[in-house]
Amino acid sequence: MKSIDHGFYVSTQWKTVREAYLKKVNHLCERCLAAGIYEPAVVVHHKIYLTEENVKDPAISLNFDNMEALCKQHHNEEHHGGHKKPGRRWKFVEGDLVTCGEYGTKDLLQ
Repeated sequence: MKSIDHGFYVSTQWKTVREAYLKKVNHLCERCLAAGIYEPAVVVHHKIYLTEENVKDPAISLNFDNMEALCKQHHNEEHHGGHKKPGRRWKFVEGDLVTCGEYGTKDLLQ
């Protein structure tokens, strides 16, 4: 896969769309949230990876349907096979926000 010109990621248009998407999902990682874990998102990931051929197509590069808010760990898993050490994760237990250790441990959803 060819890499894209990273000028797209510093453009005002992308920064505006990125912030709007993060606001829409409350700045939370969508994969963690699906598991009941509240972890801040640090990246807006494109489900269809951007290439030189599609980066100028707003239906791909700027479309909310092609975006997913991810924490650092999930973004690393997506692009690098998850070789980075996971960070601390959080969840609600009896109404309290508590740490649940390292992501991926069995006690997360207990």
